[in-house]
Amino acid sequence: MGNINFEVVPVSGRIQTNFEQVKAQLAEQVSPYENVVFTEETKADAKKTVADLRKLKKSIDDERKEVKKQWMAPYEKFESEVKDLLSMVDRPINFINGQVEEFEKKRLEERKAEIEAIYEEEIGDLREFLPIYRVMDEKWNNAGTTVKAIRKSMTEKIASVRAGKIAIESMQSDAVPDALRKYQATLNLPDSIAYVTQYEANKAEMLRKEEEKRREEEERRHQEELERVRKEERHRVAEEERIRREAEQKVMDDVKTVDEDRAAPLTAPQSHKAVYTVVGTDDELRDLEMAMESLGLYYERKMYCV
Repeated sequence: MGNINFEVVPVSGRIQTNFEQVKAQLAEQVSPYENVVFTEETKADAKKTVADLRKLKKSIDDERKEVKKQWMAPYEKFESEVKDLLSMVDRPINFINGQVEEFEKKRLEERKAEIEAIYEEEIGDLREFLPIYRVMDEKWNNAGTTVKAIRKSMTEKIASVRAGKIAIESMQSDAVPDALRKYQATLNLPDSIAYVTQYEANKAEMLRKEEEKRREEEERRHQEELERVRKEERHRVAEEERIRREAEQKVMDDVKTVDEDRAAPLTAPQSHKAVYTVVGTDDELRDLEMAMESLGLYYERKMYCV
């Protein structure tokens, strides 16, 4: 279309007023009221003074409004005429732009269909894990982005996510399901692997503490068992010692029961009594008794089981 040169030449205006004169008069007439003090008796004068000053103020402001109205009248007429011109230009803009938007809408729908087709071809078993909106890139909608570039980018993204999922699944850990959910939500593989690693570290520490506690418990029970055995052994030894002492005492008591009056005639006045405990077989004891008899020794035999 041809060039249209819209020429505007604003003419500077000037508002004539006796501003300085009025300012000086106001300063002279208003100054007496700046520090005036009224009393209850002069209250009516105070009200009249305020009313007069407000009337003066209104008259000055009314002049301002009138001047502004007259001053703005040419601009307001100019602005209205410019808006008519803008409206004339907007009509073809809107008409043409509507067609352009339809073209763009159609192009975006076709591009969406192309992206969905590539997704269907490449997604495989990751459909539920990786929905299409997770792989979308806004720049794919640009007219300058080719389908070939979109396919390459999407293929790489899907392959990367698949490899990450396999890497997490291969980790022998109870935390794998949670790590997969974390990876699905963020697609941040290092964080997801770190989650499993930290879980295993915490688990190992917990097991170590449990094992340590188990060993301490076993050691405690072992020491208690050793102490029980020692007590039983001490009790057994003490009991055997008691029985031995009682047996010895019984032997001594039995020896004391020997009839000394009956034994006295068989001995010389300087004879002494001695108690021996002899352990031997029946034959050895008979030989011993025969020897004592041959020596003229008195003896009394009491048999004990050993």
